[in-house]
Amino acid sequence: MSVNLAPWLVPQWQQWQQLQSRLGHAYLFAGPKGIGLESFVEQAAQTLFCDTRNACGHCTGCHLLATRQHPDFYHLTVLEDKKEMTVDQVRGLINKLNETSHQGGYKVAWIEGPERLNKAAFNALLKSLEEPAERTLFMLTTHQAGSLPATIISRCQKLNFTAPPIETAQAWLHQALPQADQALLKRALRLNWGAPMDAKNWIENSQFEQDNDWKTAVKQLQSGQKTVSQVVEPWLKWTQPEQVFDFFYLWSVTALRTAFYQENTQYTDAQKQNWLRFQQACLNAKRTWRGNANKQLVLEALCLEWLQIQQSHTPLESVFADENRKGKLA
Repeated sequence: MSVNLAPWLVPQWQQWQQLQSRLGHAYLFAGPKGIGLESFVEQAAQTLFCDTRNACGHCTGCHLLATRQHPDFYHLTVLEDKKEMTVDQVRGLINKLNETSHQGGYKVAWIEGPERLNKAAFNALLKSLEEPAERTLFMLTTHQAGSLPATIISRCQKLNFTAPPIETAQAWLHQALPQADQALLKRALRLNWGAPMDAKNWIENSQFEQDNDWKTAVKQLQSGQKTVSQVVEPWLKWTQPEQVFDFFYLWSVTALRTAFYQENTQYTDAQKQNWLRFQQACLNAKRTWRGNANKQLVLEALCLEWLQIQQSHTPLESVFADENRKGKLA
């Protein structure tokens, strides 16, 4: 058997295997980003296309899927230059599913991120879920199950996935990247919210270099060697500038651990409250960033708040505390 899943996905895989004798027509796989839902879907589909139904890895069906050439496997997701999936995409998918299977078996439709279907697309999909074509299986994957309408959820059998314990994730990451030191593995997992796959990609894509650049920049800001604008400008040129918010958030986590759990801490009650406010500000700033706010002003405002906390022993108010004050950053 060629199935090779991460250890934290094994319980759901066992569930999937038990379902083979009474397979439904639609499944919703819900779990956090970066834990391997995508590989789970592909290997679940492989069991349907495999001649032995056991994901042998050697038959024609397994080979076609592995090389992404299987004519009965359809993947629907948001197009690169769009914000949502359209009704035309769904109708195109349904037309293909209504055709005769090329290989004489199942037709499998993977819908990645169904919460990003627009209203018309939702309705078109709903109708197909109610009256699926013969030997058709829908697999929906989501990281935001709470955003899906009940009408979609009720028509699917649901498998829930959770992120692995940090020890399990770190052990897997060490096995995947044996050359990386433990400190880097821990940092990668923390910055990627405990998601092992994302942490692995973060290291492999050398994003720790940006992490190091960020650390250097905030130290220069704190010492007065650089202005806020000088610090922020290079960040805006990164492929994913929003990672800055995660860097600051993790800093706040470390500060709060020191403030609340270490003996003989020098933090005042006001400073503790300021760090709690700043932690929330990091999350709010990230949401603001994703809106129509001025990107540079959002980063500069967060930097200034971080700087104020280092220098002040009195309670501070965050510009990100009130959703109604986002106009200041427009």
